[in-house]
Amino acid sequence: MKKGIRRILSGLLCAGVLALGIPAPSRALTLTAVNDSILPLSDSTMPARLGGEIYVPYSVFSQLGVSASSSDGVLDLSANGETLSFSPAEGYVYDQDLNSYSTPAYSMNGTTYVPVKLCCGKFGLSYSTLAVAGETVLRVTDGSASSDSAFAAAKSGTIENTINSYKGIPSSNGSSSNGASSNGGTAAKPDETPIPKVEEKPKRKPARVYLTFCGAPDKNTAAVLDTLSESGRTAAFFLPVKSADWTDDTVRRIAAEGHTLALLLDEDEKASGDALVEQLTLANERLRLLTGVQTRIVSVSTGCAQLSRAQRDALIAAGYRLWDATLDAGDEKGTAARAYAETAQRFSETDAAVVLRLHHSAATAEALSALSAYMTRQGIPSGTISLALTPINGADETR
Repeated sequence: MKKGIRRILSGLLCAGVLALGIPAPSRALTLTAVNDSILPLSDSTMPARLGGEIYVPYSVFSQLGVSASSSDGVLDLSANGETLSFSPAEGYVYDQDLNSYSTPAYSMNGTTYVPVKLCCGKFGLSYSTLAVAGETVLRVTDGSASSDSAFAAAKSGTIENTINSYKGIPSSNGSSSNGASSNGGTAAKPDETPIPKVEEKPKRKPARVYLTFCGAPDKNTAAVLDTLSESGRTAAFFLPVKSADWTDDTVRRIAAEGHTLALLLDEDEKASGDALVEQLTLANERLRLLTGVQTRIVSVSTGCAQLSRAQRDALIAAGYRLWDATLDAGDEKGTAARAYAETAQRFSETDAAVVLRLHHSAATAEALSALSAYMTRQGIPSGTISLALTPINGADETR
């Protein structure tokens, strides 16, 4: 019966829609924000204006608790007992009560775009358009986010950097989009290679992702912790064994919010196993003073495979478990958009557990937010590293 209704609605709506033609997308709105997070900027995330209506990829609503499913070319979005069914090919949309609407979905840039006003109205969400840092931002919220004014004040720098990165303008030296720097030289453009398209229907996906953060906490770590809290995920923070590099209050917050504290050794082939254990012991003493806990989770900056058998034996005999990242997000050197897209692409190439290494860079929180949303859409669970788990490392050391 449902297919019959679809055919009837298609006959009523499709001809009119196709006769008008699909307007070319406008770029008056250049960024999309979900609650307090700015989405990575690419052709598949920017809003479009079609026939006087604002459209966004349907995945924007997936990040706000709206479930999405597709069958026979029809996209169904559902939340709070309400459903909207879109057929981009046939040009119709109707709800669970078979009421039809005049704003259908469109397929563009490899994804399905849905009307913001209709979806927000149906699913109890809100949207606004803001002028921030000279750019226009479409913001979709579920009521749990900060006010528009607070958002604009907090995100102006991030928005400016996002735009500059997208245009290939290094934001730190005032160079222009053609690569000419202020001192008359030629500045290298970051991320010269194209950012890959994110596959929203991958054939493979990780069985689980263990989020880890490598390096000393810094001014960017608070935003990382905020993002983890917003997404309801926990992670392991590998702190450098030289505790003088730590920020005490941030280390306390990491522990207080339920994340795993771990230690990161520098690779030193000349150090004895006992010397490495002594470094970890001193770091653990500092950790206990700050947080009341110690850790037995450890990694090596260049990978545990660089340790000798004698070094590994000494660490394991002292009760330590050796872990390595199996994938680096690339957030330390690249933009958030690139880190997100390339990591999501790598996710689609495996069905094994992934230990994902992120850092504490300016791009990390934004990349993490996008990756977390992608994991939610794909049903990829996250895990927390603990002593109870069999370690994953490049030395194949499972003790």
